[in-house]
Amino acid sequence: MSGTPPLIEERIFELLLETEDAQFTIRSLRDQYAQRYGIAAEHRADLRRFIYERIRKLITAGLVEKDREKLKRDQLYFVLPSIREAGLCLEGESFESWHRRLVTPAPRETTSTTVTSKEEGSCAQSNTARKAVSQLALEKELKETQSEFLSTLGEVEAYRELMDEYPDLKPSIVVDHHDAYDRSARLIGRVRALEKSLHRLGGT
Repeated sequence: MSGTPPLIEERIFELLLETEDAQFTIRSLRDQYAQRYGIAAEHRADLRRFIYERIRKLITAGLVEKDREKLKRDQLYFVLPSIREAGLCLEGESFESWHRRLVTPAPRETTSTTVTSKEEGSCAQSNTARKAVSQLALEKELKETQSEFLSTLGEVEAYRELMDEYPDLKPSIVVDHHDAYDRSARLIGRVRALEKSLHRLGGT
């Protein structure tokens, strides 16, 4: 998926994750939504349109896939596994809010702009907060890994000195020396990976 993840209502997201075998139709999703959230029967046509518009956005984002067999009725869709890690903003407009705008078209343009601005602002704040939390966690892990690396490096040097000073001891501790050396190599690799990740996070 490329670009900014689409806004999606949390209710729809939860229903998509609950679909059997990751398959659904717009009608089945509409019926589940209506039953769970008490949408009146006379609003189900509008609810179907509401859900369809959001599924189209998820298809464009590469998170939902349309079945190759095209049907005029009850078209089948598949929820792709990537939807769980897509970082979707689950603060999209609710059906109730969308429907109120639908039945009161006069202020629709202004209301739509206001709602979209609020949603985008909320998502921006949410993404900034998540970024700050991730940065703090990475910085903490980097410090801990650097400390562990220095400790392991000291262990490697200590074994080397012991083998130089006491040659008779070498057969007994050479394996420990190799283990400590391997640990230090893995740790320095992790230190570099964490440093690069922090740099990338700071540049986004």
